[in-house]
Amino acid sequence: MIIATAGHVDHGKTSLVKQLTGVDTDRLPEEKKRGMSIDLGFAYKKINNQNNIGYVDVPGHENFIQNMISGLAGVNFVLLVIAADDGPKTQTFEHLEIINLLGIKNGAVAITKIDKVDEKKIVELESKLKVILKETSLSKAPIFRISSLKKNGIQELQKFLEDKALNQKNKDISGGFRLAVDRKFFLNGIGLIVTGSVLSGKVNIDDKLLISPKNLKARVKTIHSNSRNAKTGISGQRCALNLQVQKNSKDLIRRGDWLISEFINNPSKCVDAIISVSSFLHKSLKNWSRVNMHVGTAKIICRVVILESRELFPGKKGLVQLKLEKETSLVFGDRFILRDQS
Repeated sequence: MIIATAGHVDHGKTSLVKQLTGVDTDRLPEEKKRGMSIDLGFAYKKINNQNNIGYVDVPGHENFIQNMISGLAGVNFVLLVIAADDGPKTQTFEHLEIINLLGIKNGAVAITKIDKVDEKKIVELESKLKVILKETSLSKAPIFRISSLKKNGIQELQKFLEDKALNQKNKDISGGFRLAVDRKFFLNGIGLIVTGSVLSGKVNIDDKLLISPKNLKARVKTIHSNSRNAKTGISGQRCALNLQVQKNSKDLIRRGDWLISEFINNPSKCVDAIISVSSFLHKSLKNWSRVNMHVGTAKIICRVVILESRELFPGKKGLVQLKLEKETSLVFGDRFILRDQS
């Protein structure tokens, strides 16, 4: 099971992941210096010989919302984190709306920093959160009281997450392999490594894949799945793949690319879609609006052509055509987020 954190900056997401896994996901020097997550962080918790939980720790600051959305690619469980002394803030609501629009229904809520407030304030916050969550995809999510400092509630949350991981249904691994690339790096003596969450299908050692939309050919040399060497990577797992590619193409691979089976490669700059306009917006979405499209781990500027009217109002759905400034490889059923450029 892959779990992504969500929530406002400085509400204790990284500290909570460290308590659950023993891993500090803030790996960049700038993150250490500023005391906040900037890029995606990753950690794993071994349950038994067959099962691990993978954690994707996302940044909470509004400047890094693209990294946050990238962290949700392929995720099947969300841990929404809210500080007891601060309550729900701007990015709490934006992250929750993104989770809701992406249709992620499995999750839990962690009220952190409970050591900083009294019982009355915690009870009031729990009541407030139940009202906020009622109309979202996380309406049935349980709420846990957490103090990372005093380690309160950690064992209860840990057991809940492990039970969820052990009881989840096996993912359908039929169809083409698709991985949304979120990191690329090089290891001495090994070569090119790309990492990401597997959205569909499976991959084996020696499989031939394409890096789309750049149409670069790659062969899988080794697979690291759920923090251990493996012969196969499947849908629902985080994987690191050691790839053999042409020398002149190594530097072309970026976050936002897709690593896919050759037979499903169909990059396009035009996408037909049904979109829902957030009810939190205070204005309608106009025809030919210029927006950022967040899909997989990519951000692509596009224009929205509204097909059934001249505008879509908050809370409404509509059929649109998206005119993208660069190609991407999508399939039927993919979910994405559109954000106003302002």
